[in-house]
Amino acid sequence: MSTAPASSSSPYSSSSGNSASSSAKSSSSKSSSAIVPLALVGLFIVTLLMLWFYFTSRTSDTITSEYGKRRASGATDSVNGTSVLAEMFKATGRRVETINQLSPRLERYQTIVWFPDDFSPPSAEQREALEDWLFDGSGRVLIYVGRDYDARSDYYNDIRPLVKKEERSEFERRRATAKSQFDSARASMPKQGFSRWFTAKRDGKRTVVKSLSGPWAEGIDVTKTDLELQGRLDIPIESDRNATVDPALPTETEALLETDEGDVLVSSIIDEAYLGSGQIVVVANGGFVLNYPLVNHEHRKLASRLIAETDPKGKVAFLESGPGGPPVVDREPAEESQAAIAILKVWPLSAIMPHLVIFGVMLCLALSPIFGRPKELPRETLADFGKHVAALGQLLARTRDRGYALLRLEQYRQQGRRDSGRSHLK
Repeated sequence: MSTAPASSSSPYSSSSGNSASSSAKSSSSKSSSAIVPLALVGLFIVTLLMLWFYFTSRTSDTITSEYGKRRASGATDSVNGTSVLAEMFKATGRRVETINQLSPRLERYQTIVWFPDDFSPPSAEQREALEDWLFDGSGRVLIYVGRDYDARSDYYNDIRPLVKKEERSEFERRRATAKSQFDSARASMPKQGFSRWFTAKRDGKRTVVKSLSGPWAEGIDVTKTDLELQGRLDIPIESDRNATVDPALPTETEALLETDEGDVLVSSIIDEAYLGSGQIVVVANGGFVLNYPLVNHEHRKLASRLIAETDPKGKVAFLESGPGGPPVVDREPAEESQAAIAILKVWPLSAIMPHLVIFGVMLCLALSPIFGRPKELPRETLADFGKHVAALGQLLARTRDRGYALLRLEQYRQQGRRDSGRSHLK
C-alpha cells in the first residue's frame, strides 16, 4: 500500500522550517551587529563622564599652584605661574617661547628667563652651558629666579579676612597644608652653597621688606609692596668659595635692588672673561615676578625694570625645569616631534587627548578580531528532519499557548493516520 508523504501536510514542512531557521539566523546576525554600536555608545558615555569629572574637579575652589610654568595645563591660572611675566615681555614687542633643556637651540635667543622648580643651585654643567651661551653672543641676558617663594601663602593671607565663618576650618586646613608642603620642599635647599653667580643661604631670618635701595628702588613705594626674604642668594665673596675646586668669582657684581639692611633682592653679574658682553641677573625669589605677586602695581614696576635689562629686539626663552634642573644635550631633537608634543601640552588639548587615547584603545579592543587557528564549522543541511522539528517547536513556543500547540500536534497525528490508511483499519 502506497502512502502519501507526510511532509505534504505536516506542520513540520520544509517551508516552515526554512523560514524559522532563516528568521533565527537574521535575528542572531542583527543582535550581533548591534553589539558594536552599543559598545560605541557605552564608550562615549564613559568618556563624557570622565570629562565631566575632570572639569568639575578643575572648577573646585582649590587654587592652582604649579610652579614656574608658562603654558602647561593650569599654568595661566596658577598663582606660581609665569604667564603674566611672559605677556609683559610680549607687550614690549618681544617674541617669547618655552624651552626645557639646554641645547644648541639656545643660539636663537637673546634672553633666557629661568624659573627652576628646585631649591638647589645650578650644577656646574648647567652653569657652564649657560655661560658659554652668554659668551658666544652679543648683549645676551640670563635671568635666574630663586625658588624660595610660594605665592599660595600670600594668596591665603590676602583672602583670609573674606572667608565665611562656616568655611574657616576648611580654609585653615588648606592654608596649613600649603605651608607644610612648601616648608618640606625647601628643606632640600642647602644650608649654604656656592654657585659662582651667588651664594645660597637657607637659614636666613624671615624678613618682610620695609626699605629698598639701589638703582631699581627709585620710584618704588615700598609701603605698597609685599616683598619678603627667608633664604638668600647673596653676592658671592672670596670666603664663600673653595679655592681648589670652585671657579673664580665674577669680576663685576652689583646689587640692583636691596634692603637698607644689605639683603640683596636683585643682583647683576658682568664678567668679560666668562660671559663676554653678556649679563646675569639674579633674583632672590619670585616675590614680584610670578603671576599672583604681579597683581601688585609696584611689583609690576619692578618687573618692567627687569624686562628693561634685556635686548628689546631679541627673542626670549622661558626655561622650565624641575628637580635636578634642565638636561644639557649636544643635539637638538627633531623639530617636528617637539612641535607636536608642545601642541598636545597646550590647554584644552592637554585635557582632551588622554581621553581620546583611552577611547581609541577601548574601540580597538571592541572591534578587534579573534585571533587563532581557524576552525571549519559544520555545514547546515535542509535534509536534517530534526531541524524541522526544532523550527516548529520554536514557532509554537512563540504563541505561548499550550492548548493551541497540543491541538496542532493532534491535528497532525490525525492527518498522518488518514494519509497512511490506518484510520480505515478495524
